[in-house]
Amino acid sequence: MRAEFGPLTRWVAEEFFSPVRCTPQTLATLKGLSDRGFVVHVMRTTAWINFLYLVWLMVRHGLPAVRAVVNLRPWFTRPWTKCDLHSDFATRFGQAAKQGTSGLIFLRESAFNSARGVETRHDPFPALVELAKKSERPVYLVPELFLWEKWQQKLTPSIFDRVFGSPEAPGFLHSLGAFYRNHKRAQFRVGEPIDLKHFVTENPDTPTEVLARKVRGALAHHLARETRAVHGPPRKAPERILDETMRDKVFQQALAEAAQEKNRSIESVQREARRNLRAIAAKYSPTVTALASKSLDSIFNRIYDGVEVDEAGLENAMKAASSAPVVFTPSHKSHVDYLVMSYVLFKRSYQVPLVAAGANLSFFPLGWVLRRAGGFFLRRSFRGDKVYTACFKAYLKKLVHDGVCHEFFPEGGRSRTGKLLQPKLGLFTWLVDAVLEGARSDLLFVPVAIDYEKVVEGSSYTHELKGGEKKPEDLKALLSAPKVLTERYGRIHLTFDGPISMMDVMKERGLDPSKPITDEEKKGLVRAIANRAMYGISRASTVTPHALLAAALLAHRLKGVSVREIVDRIQLLRRIAGDLGAPISKQLVDSPSSPIVLGPVQDAMRMFASEGFVRIAEARGEPIYQVEDERRLELSFYKNTLVNLMAGRTIVASALLASGHDAPVARVREKALFLSRLFKFELIFKAGQSFDSIFDETLTHLERLGLVLRDKDLVRPAPEAWAGPQLEFLADLVRDFLCAYRLTVREAEGLPAGGLERKDFYRRTLESGRAEFLAGTLLASEALSKLNLENAVQWLLDQQFLVDKDKKLSLGAKPLAELMNELRAFLPENR
Repeated sequence: MRAEFGPLTRWVAEEFFSPVRCTPQTLATLKGLSDRGFVVHVMRTTAWINFLYLVWLMVRHGLPAVRAVVNLRPWFTRPWTKCDLHSDFATRFGQAAKQGTSGLIFLRESAFNSARGVETRHDPFPALVELAKKSERPVYLVPELFLWEKWQQKLTPSIFDRVFGSPEAPGFLHSLGAFYRNHKRAQFRVGEPIDLKHFVTENPDTPTEVLARKVRGALAHHLARETRAVHGPPRKAPERILDETMRDKVFQQALAEAAQEKNRSIESVQREARRNLRAIAAKYSPTVTALASKSLDSIFNRIYDGVEVDEAGLENAMKAASSAPVVFTPSHKSHVDYLVMSYVLFKRSYQVPLVAAGANLSFFPLGWVLRRAGGFFLRRSFRGDKVYTACFKAYLKKLVHDGVCHEFFPEGGRSRTGKLLQPKLGLFTWLVDAVLEGARSDLLFVPVAIDYEKVVEGSSYTHELKGGEKKPEDLKALLSAPKVLTERYGRIHLTFDGPISMMDVMKERGLDPSKPITDEEKKGLVRAIANRAMYGISRASTVTPHALLAAALLAHRLKGVSVREIVDRIQLLRRIAGDLGAPISKQLVDSPSSPIVLGPVQDAMRMFASEGFVRIAEARGEPIYQVEDERRLELSFYKNTLVNLMAGRTIVASALLASGHDAPVARVREKALFLSRLFKFELIFKAGQSFDSIFDETLTHLERLGLVLRDKDLVRPAPEAWAGPQLEFLADLVRDFLCAYRLTVREAEGLPAGGLERKDFYRRTLESGRAEFLAGTLLASEALSKLNLENAVQWLLDQQFLVDKDKKLSLGAKPLAELMNELRAFLPENR
């Protein structure tokens, strides 16, 4: 470093360049390429800051220094006299290759009265092609982006852009000022390198000039695509977006059909459509977003201990965005979800996604802010309103056509229980329609898990789950926010699964994108994409200390839990999570599992105790932890975030314990199949994998964990003293679901001949369950959740044990007695 930089320059570089985000993967890529061949860095537009950063980065990390530079004004590099800007290109790059250093090329340069830059007069690519022909080592052309300013290209450049340069082609003063303001959230990205020697070898008869043009064009196209993936398409005025949406032929046809059906004039229907679009559409404003980000800095720092971001997963998603528009599909557990993704992406200088939000959040002043921060709104229900349906569908199609990154919550509403909900298919269907109608050639769905150590709405969720009415979001609720600011809510975890390509799913299902598909084929395609998105969310969900501790406390049949039992249970869960490759909170890495040893589990226990979830007693000098009966339901939210990860193990453990000692594998398989079907509305299973293969993998894993023994066609709990209790623990992770289904079936057996309205049925079932809990015959009071009962009723309707006639629940064709006996086998305390 001292050989390249003087003391002042070293200080400036360390001060301003060290905060720039450059991932280990990026550095590993550059090192690997440098070890194998001669690297030429390629950037889009001339900028002194870009050159200076690259020079520092190479030296700072022991990579080949930059020596050959093209299309940078000579006075910029005067302090770095080792950089060659004057020799002919062949000499310049030839010397750099011999010395084991690297080169740098800018494809465009900023120019007065051109806010997008102009092509450079000097073209080094013919010389590089000739160098590649003669070189024994590969010559790598590496497209790179140094992002230090948030911007979207403007369709009409401003006077300021014409004089000082735009973010796309900044002048010297513009780049200096913008980098000073944004250097703490800047990032350096590397694209897919081009092996020039390999390219030349594959085209031996092509003239040098033609090869040079092709390579330059490929690099320019790649960098333009990467830039758009990061910053998004050119920003358009809201009215222009509405005008272009209204001109869509499919949309106009839908409006014409609605007008004819309602016997209205087409002009009247079009006016209604434009009003609907205004109520739906976002009015994104970078200024409002920047101000909102400043406010969120203060709020998040006050109430959260940080946001843990899966940087590698985010990088993977943004790389994929260069090939097709990205739609983020996050889990939905809190109203904070609307802010987290946008906040994280804005902080990293990525384009802020437009976010689909319920129209109940469009009230003033929150709606005004959310709309300008990228929110677009949809009604909770618009079944039967064909005009509104066509409007929302057309707006989504416009976003896809323009390549706008956007986000929606596939579960529809927030999960009050912590479990993932079954996906709602409406938005998936319309997005698939947009691609099938030609808006784009492909669309990428990126599953995102947003996990909390403590949710802001915990108490309100408990109120609703106990049968209380949901309180609407309004100005009063917004003004009550200061109460939230006095508490701490731990960490937020943001994790990404791999992108799901719509075209790939189509091809896997044997569908030809160039040919029309039937309605049934489209329904199957939509379900497949939605299920993969939900399974991706479950796979990306973070294991937190609060989830581990809540599971250890709740999945217990006795009055209190000892320290030893908590440690054993958490260690088992951690081992299973590690074997399954689940994301684990960074705080848990190499940390103790004991609630009495300094670490994240102890922190979680302190939080649960301070919130009144847990009472700590002491016997024989050892703490005993007892969950407060009235808080079990709220605590189960955190346990349920683990349920999907442990689903296979808990189902097989339950089936084994219900089958008796030395049970035939076939019987255990049969009972596990029953549970997997019973929980079709509770759990998310991997699509495309058969039940038998999942069962066999799970049973083998339980053997490897030392919990079961298999002898030919028989299976039994392992003889070790700890094996039985740990199998019971795994089984008890879903005991509250089983109890809820048993309560529902028992109450359904007593339905009157004329049927019963659902709300009355739920009220009666909850009251019966409460009586059982007080009498001691129901151990898991968290089973008394209205949503659990709703899922149980939905399953009974789906299996025709119940029917919904005249909005009343009545007995169906199948008898309930056999089902009740099957459920009792899994609940020995209720036999």
